Amino acid sequence: MNINFAQNFKKLRKEKGITQERIAEELGVSGQSVSRWELGICYPDFELLPPIANYFGVSIDTLLSNDKDAREKDRDYFIETVDILPFDETRIEFVCGYCRKYPDDDFYTYNLLVSIAYYINGDSEKSKKYMPTLLKNAQKLLETKYRSATIQFMSAVCDESELKNWLDMAPYSGFSRRYCLNNRAMWKYDDKGSHIQNGLEMFEHFADLLDRRCPDGMGADRKSVFQQAVMRTVRSFGNGKVPDGWKMFYAYKQLVYSACLFGRGETDKGWENFDSAIEICKYVSSVEDEWLDIGGALFSGLKVDKPWCYAIDEDNVKHKLFAVHNKSFSNLSIIYDLLTDPRWAWFDSVRDTLKYKEAVLWVKTAAEKQNSDIPTLSE
Repeated sequence: MNINFAQNFKKLRKEKGITQERIAEELGVSGQSVSRWELGICYPDFELLPPIANYFGVSIDTLLSNDKDAREKDRDYFIETVDILPFDETRIEFVCGYCRKYPDDDFYTYNLLVSIAYYINGDSEKSKKYMPTLLKNAQKLLETKYRSATIQFMSAVCDESELKNWLDMAPYSGFSRRYCLNNRAMWKYDDKGSHIQNGLEMFEHFADLLDRRCPDGMGADRKSVFQQAVMRTVRSFGNGKVPDGWKMFYAYKQLVYSACLFGRGETDKGWENFDSAIEICKYVSSVEDEWLDIGGALFSGLKVDKPWCYAIDEDNVKHKLFAVHNKSFSNLSIIYDLLTDPRWAWFDSVRDTLKYKEAVLWVKTAAEKQNSDIPTLSE
């Protein structure tokens, strides 16, 4: 029997202006049966078709309506109906009917995933019953356009033991993993966890937005303006002072700014910023604290380790950083690469000075102490 019976029956009943209870009484069936017919969960017995058709004054063919637009009509009816159903087993049964009817349509499979995810969230008994079905359909959707949304839903409702597997499927960049963790905290009504994940996301987002490493078409004038803006932003994280966790990042930006100044012929100002940046590098390399401040309340009270691989919250819980693309902002190899990269031609006017060579040598030596993989400086 074509599933179009459900919407045709409902449409004819409404046109006639009668309730489900009234037509159930007229046909000698229960009101629940009529409700399930209209949801497409089940169908009336075959011998009931003629009385139903006669009741509405239509043919059985019209009642079943198997025309060429049935698939489109089915979807329209599904969308109209599913939106008003609560997230319970009735909704799940309703969506399952369409999944059976159209096993090749990912749209219905995705709606089943959403319906189950909302229904089982936070309930161990419901999860035990429906998780196998949820996992089966989630695996199907991983090869479709619904992949990202599927990963987000599954990382929200899965057991803690399965969380890493789902996160590993999300892109490492683009904040997708952090979004999944933030989303999970919200689904678990974990306000504190959500607050921490928001802080981590903001920190990662700022680090990514503020990081621009190579020379570009801006030219020294425009790039210097950009670097100053970045440095002002970083200082604002510490109310005018650069927090220790951002200092190596700041030193890198200050060295880029000094390169811009050298490129513009502002040598004295260039050296002023160059010297300041090298002093910051020396300070950071001497800091023995394992966890460094990154801006207090702005980033939810988080601190980071020197390589920017992990953050720690106020309860001393560690969190892996996902979306910081160039993590090792305390690793002096980054500074070394900047000072020795020939693409940074704005340094060319000072490369042969004793001060510049001494700075490069110190960075190389300090970086080696950090067990960094630094190329041998040409003699």
